[in-house]
Amino acid sequence: MSSEYGALDVNVNLPKRAVSNTIELPLFLNMVAVSLSGAALGNVILYRSCVHALNFPEEECRPFLSPVKNNETNHLEADVQRYATFVSTVKMVLEAVVPAFLSFFLGAWSDTYGRKPLMVWSLLGSAITSMLLVIFGLMDNLGPWWYIATVIPFSLTGGYVVLFTGAYCYVSDTSTRENTSLRMTMVDATASSGSVIGSLLSSYLILYIGNVYLLLLTSTLNVFSYAFTNIYIKESLNGALQGGSWRVFDLLLVKDMFRECFKRRPDHKRTQIILISITKFLLIIVLYGTSSLEYLFTRTQLHWSLQDFTKYSALSTSLSFVGGFFGIMVVQKILGIGDISFAIFAILSTIAEYVLKICAISWWYMYLGALISLFKGLSSALTRSYISKILPSEDVAKIFALVCGFEGFAPLLAPLIYNSLYAATLATLPGAIYILSSIFSLVCVVMLGFVQYYYWRGSGANYQRINSD
Repeated sequence: MSSEYGALDVNVNLPKRAVSNTIELPLFLNMVAVSLSGAALGNVILYRSCVHALNFPEEECRPFLSPVKNNETNHLEADVQRYATFVSTVKMVLEAVVPAFLSFFLGAWSDTYGRKPLMVWSLLGSAITSMLLVIFGLMDNLGPWWYIATVIPFSLTGGYVVLFTGAYCYVSDTSTRENTSLRMTMVDATASSGSVIGSLLSSYLILYIGNVYLLLLTSTLNVFSYAFTNIYIKESLNGALQGGSWRVFDLLLVKDMFRECFKRRPDHKRTQIILISITKFLLIIVLYGTSSLEYLFTRTQLHWSLQDFTKYSALSTSLSFVGGFFGIMVVQKILGIGDISFAIFAILSTIAEYVLKICAISWWYMYLGALISLFKGLSSALTRSYISKILPSEDVAKIFALVCGFEGFAPLLAPLIYNSLYAATLATLPGAIYILSSIFSLVCVVMLGFVQYYYWRGSGANYQRINSD
């Protein structure tokens, strides 16, 4: 690192693959917990919006708590969903404000003080938030707005922006150039597989043990995830300084990061970094915008129950999980497709999925879309892999921190854009959110097309040599 602290090297004492650098396990447990609690909380917020905010009788609102949808709430759906969407918007914005601010500081800070603190802090915040959610679930007299208070610890400790900044930088530190794509894919696949298992189990666990005990289970998983990371995961940087929390907001570190990221580089690499950063920013907006509304969309458009949705969600995520490994291990190696070219193809397949959802009038539209977009989860790992291959190793962590910093602002905008659009078009065109997603994705394809063009013009020879090695 080109700062007053000097350069830090990768910790060569770490074994190739061992418990001490297996960050996939705590990430997996955390994502299982998020998927389990998300299903329970979605129905709890609908119920409490119905009772406490809109003042409907408890008997009429109680079916919202069930993972099995019936027609008893049809006359309430539009009003309750609209209010719950407003609560969700405020929650997501509050949850994203602090991480968006911290991401620029902590990415640069970790070059001196290590990657492990980023993961430990975020997982600690997640554990505290999950404990508060148990209290929220127990106290039935609390209205939906109390839900927002529970996210404060997770937000203050950096949220998923800081967690995955630390995870991606850790993977970059502990990977060779030859297996970077695979390790990046494994991190994304870990999150996906955790979501699959959580989605599959959520509705059945709600029926078997109830919402409160399900929240208690997710809290236990989050506490274990934090404890495992804090105790067993070893720092990936040699000479990382201890402590240093008082230097998190050191503007010199941020200035150093921006200087390194935006300095002139040969073969239009600075332009490529900017284009990839904007692309990932837009893709995160799409991800956050659609993921929080897809359950409500299927309730309205296809009259799905929570069980119907979780089955679809699990299959969709499983296909993305399989497609990630199959794409990296088989398709890319056999056909020799470059990272950016494959990322463009993955985004185009996602656009096809969105078109099918816009037209969805039956269940098979959703499942066909999931099948067509088999490789949709690869674009994030492929673009990160591309960055790690075209830049010096000492600059990769700074670029990842910058990219994650830009991504950190996406959750701020996503709910404002998507939730507002969904609330406005709920009665007329619920699929409008997928029209917007298609437009954003098409813009990403164009920008990655320019990255591919610059690669062909200048850096192709070096990049081809790296891939061949």
